[in-house]
Amino acid sequence: MILFVVELVLALAGLLMSFALFYRFPMLPREANAAVSARVSVVIPARNEQGNLPRVLSALKNQSTVPFEILVVDDASTDQTAEIARSFGVRVLTPPDKPEGWMGKSWACQFGAEHASGELLLFLDADVDLAPDGLSRLIAAYERERCALSVQPYHLPKRPYEQLSLFFNLVQIAANGAALRKPVSLGLYGPVILIQRDEYSSLGGHERIKDSIVEDMALGELLQKNNVPYRLFTGDCGLSFRMYPEGLKSLFQGWTKNLAAGASKMPLSLLLMVLLWITSAISVPLHLILFSLAGNAFGVLAYGLLYVGWVAALLFTARRVGRFSKITIALFPVPIATFLTVFAVSLIKRIFGWKVIWKGRAIRPDR
Repeated sequence: MILFVVELVLALAGLLMSFALFYRFPMLPREANAAVSARVSVVIPARNEQGNLPRVLSALKNQSTVPFEILVVDDASTDQTAEIARSFGVRVLTPPDKPEGWMGKSWACQFGAEHASGELLLFLDADVDLAPDGLSRLIAAYERERCALSVQPYHLPKRPYEQLSLFFNLVQIAANGAALRKPVSLGLYGPVILIQRDEYSSLGGHERIKDSIVEDMALGELLQKNNVPYRLFTGDCGLSFRMYPEGLKSLFQGWTKNLAAGASKMPLSLLLMVLLWITSAISVPLHLILFSLAGNAFGVLAYGLLYVGWVAALLFTARRVGRFSKITIALFPVPIATFLTVFAVSLIKRIFGWKVIWKGRAIRPDR
């Protein structure tokens, strides 16, 4: 009976942790800036992005605020990435092979920044999509905050397997501490980073974090160490992305690449909060099944109520990070089991230094 009570209390505490970890989503302001004086250089690191580039380049060409320049850095792609980029009339850069010790994305970002001419650098992942006022909103937020900013785009899954990213998206927000009542901002969000060019250069740019697999968190750490302020936001349908449209394998590889590495950078207090939250999400459906099989009516009632509580909490939080269906949320044990499996594989690979294949490259997740 004591064990039952302890487990029940922990499960309830984990559920209530939802309200602590996701107290306030810092949404990107909707106001747009009609008059922009600063020149914005958009740098898109691209490796085998022929499927994503048409969407993001079309969006950039239709912005109410026209970018000063758009640079696509072809990171040794083996598909039609460069040809597609050139068809949109943007500048395509082909850097030399990345030097020893560099991660591919950081090398592409650094190379692009060195060839950019604008006062502001906007590092944009190829899978990001912007509404016509997307760039104006980013610049308006920058001019209001007067510091670097980064946005976690709103996730727009299309195929059923993409719904499995539910908990990955939530954990990304929780791990950065951006949605806490008192945000701690542990790192940046890799898909969208807007920073002053001179500020970026004075810090050493991506060269200072060249070997980090989670370059977004590492860049945030670099800013913090140098007392450079920055702000984190979450996006909406006006600033969104579609993650891993290539298939379930790419989803598995992509999240495996940096999940455990990102967790290792979290402070202990926040890590324990996230672990308690995840443990509850796993424990509640598991105990509900076990008590149902055992015919324990009280256990079924207690954990059944907790299950309903989890569905209610996810209905509130999930709609802030992506377009996840009510069916996915009602069946949340499936995406949480996916998350747990990928995290376990990522952790094992990190411990033993085993490599992950990502976009044709072998990457060690222990970096």
